[in-house]
Amino acid sequence: MLEVASAWERVGELESFAPGSLTTWKMHRTQLVIGRTEAGAVFALDNRCPHEGYPLAQGNLNDCTLTCNWHNWKFDVRDGTCLLGGEGARSYPVRIVDGVVEVNLAEPPPEATWPRLRAGLDDAFHQGDTGQALREAARLLHSGYAPLRLLADVGRYDALHAEYGSSHVLAVAADSAGLLGRQRGVAALAIVAPVLELCIDTDARLPVRSLPTPLPGATGAEFRAAVEAEDNERAEGLLRGAFAAGIPRAEIESWLCRAVADHFLDFGHALIYLVKAVTFLDRVDADYACDIEAGLVYSIVLGTREDRLPYLRSSFARVATFAPEFPAVFAAARPGTDWDASALRDAVLDGSSAAAVDGVWEALRRGVTPEEVAQALVAAAAHRLLRFDTRWESDPEVAENWLWATHRLTFASAVRHAVLRFREPAALHFLFQAAAFIQTGRPMDMPAAARPPLEAAATASIPTLVDSIRSRRSEEAVACAARLLQDESNVDLVYRALEDHCSDCFVRPIFVAHALKTTLAAIEEHQSLTGHPDRAVPLLAAVRFLASPVRERDLHAQVHRSLRWVVAGRVPRKLTQ
Repeated sequence: MLEVASAWERVGELESFAPGSLTTWKMHRTQLVIGRTEAGAVFALDNRCPHEGYPLAQGNLNDCTLTCNWHNWKFDVRDGTCLLGGEGARSYPVRIVDGVVEVNLAEPPPEATWPRLRAGLDDAFHQGDTGQALREAARLLHSGYAPLRLLADVGRYDALHAEYGSSHVLAVAADSAGLLGRQRGVAALAIVAPVLELCIDTDARLPVRSLPTPLPGATGAEFRAAVEAEDNERAEGLLRGAFAAGIPRAEIESWLCRAVADHFLDFGHALIYLVKAVTFLDRVDADYACDIEAGLVYSIVLGTREDRLPYLRSSFARVATFAPEFPAVFAAARPGTDWDASALRDAVLDGSSAAAVDGVWEALRRGVTPEEVAQALVAAAAHRLLRFDTRWESDPEVAENWLWATHRLTFASAVRHAVLRFREPAALHFLFQAAAFIQTGRPMDMPAAARPPLEAAATASIPTLVDSIRSRRSEEAVACAARLLQDESNVDLVYRALEDHCSDCFVRPIFVAHALKTTLAAIEEHQSLTGHPDRAVPLLAAVRFLASPVRERDLHAQVHRSLRWVVAGRVPRKLTQ
C-alpha cells in the first residue's frame, strides 16, 4: 500500500479537554467531535452521525461509548464502530505532542476503505436496512469503487444467501449493468439502488447457505445427472470442482444449458437467470463466476419441473417424439430459408398447444434458424402481453396478474438470447418451451372485440409519453409510443425515456424488478426485430404494462383467497395452469 502523507493539525491544549467532554472542531470542510474519556484518552470522530448527519458533539459520552441523542445510535469512540444502529463513524488518528492534541486529517488510499465499506454493505443487507445500504454504496462509489464491481458484489451476495439459490437480484443486477454506461461515479447509485433494495427485500436476515465441497473429475454428464436427481450437494460440488480444475466457463455454461433444457423450470426463471448470468459474467471479473453460477445451480435443482404438470404435459410429450432428430435439424438450419413467420406467431397466439408445438417443429424441419424461430416467438409473446385483460388484475378469485403476463415476453427474449449463445441441439428445447408457455397464456387475453386498435397518436413527444405513463393513461401512452416509433430518429429517445422511468412506475421491489426486466427485454427485442412487421409490438406492450394500474399490494384479495382455501376448501382459480 502506498504511504500517505501526514496531515497532522493542531487541535488545542490537552488540558482544555476535560475528561468526559465533547467539543466540536472545524477546519475547512472537516467537522470533528473531539472528546476525552474519563480514563483520559483523547479521540476524534466525524461529528456528523452517519445515520442522518446530526452532530455527535451534542450526544452523551459514557466511558468509551458515545450516544447520538437524536436517534440513540451508539459508537465506540476508540475506532468509531457502531454498537447500536447501522454503520460506524469515521475515526481519525490522534496524538499528544508537548501537551498539544493533534489530529491527522490525511485521507487514506481509497482502496484501504473498501473492506470496511463492503462489510457495512453486507451488514445492511443482513439487517434489512435500505438507508444504510444506499449510504455505504454512495461511500464506495465516491471513493472510486467501480459500479460494475458493486453490482457483481450484490449478485454474489444473493447467490450465497438467497434461500432457494440465485433470485431476481441476479437478473436485475445483470440488467442494471447494461445501463451503467449512462451514469458514472456516484451518479451510478441511481442505477444500483433498485438492486440493493431488491437484495434486502429478498435476502434480509438470511445466513450464508451451506456450501458443498468442490468435487474433482467433474463431467457434463455427471453434472446433468446430479441436477436431474435433484442432488444439489453433488451438482454444486461438481460445478465448484470444475471451476477449481480450470475448466473453461463456456464449457461449464454448456452444462448448465443442457440441464435447464431438460425441463421447463420454475415458470421460466431458470433460463432467464442463466442468460442474465452469462451476459453479466462476461462483463465482470472472473472470480465472481464460481459463486454466482453455483447459486444458479441451486435454483435450478430446486426449480419446479413444470413440463410434468397437467397444463404442459401433453406439449412436452409431443416434443419428446421430436427430440431424437434435433442434432440433424440443428445442423441443417440455414439463414434465409423461406417460411411464414406470421403463421407460427398466430399458431402460438390463437391455436392449440399441439398447433404451437408443431408450428415450431415444422419451421425447424424446413431449415429455419433457431434465431428466426425465436423472433417469431418473441412477436407472439409481445402480442400476448399487449392483449392482457386488466380485469384479471382486480379479480380476487383469479391468480393471474400483470407479472404472469410479462413473463411470457421476458422468457421469449431469454430464449432468443439462449439460442444465440448456446449453439447446440439442446438449445432447441427452449423454442418449444417458449411456444408452449406463450400458448398457455391465451386465457389471459382480452376478448378480441375489446382490444383497442394499435393506432398512433396524431402528434406525440417524449414528455407526453412520460406523463401518460406516470399518470396511468395506458391507451394514450401506447398511441403516443406508436407515433414516436414511426420516426427512427425518435427510437433512442424512447429507449432512454423508458429506461429512465420504468423503475419509478412501481413501489415494491419485485414489481420494480419486473418493470426493469420487461422494459429492457422490450428494447432488446425491438432492436432484434429490425425490418420485422411486429417490431414495435414488444415496446408497445411494455409501455402498456408500465402505464396500466397495477395492484402491487392487495391484502383484501389475499384475505379473500385465504378464507376460500381454508374455510371453503377452494383454491385460487388459475386461468393458465
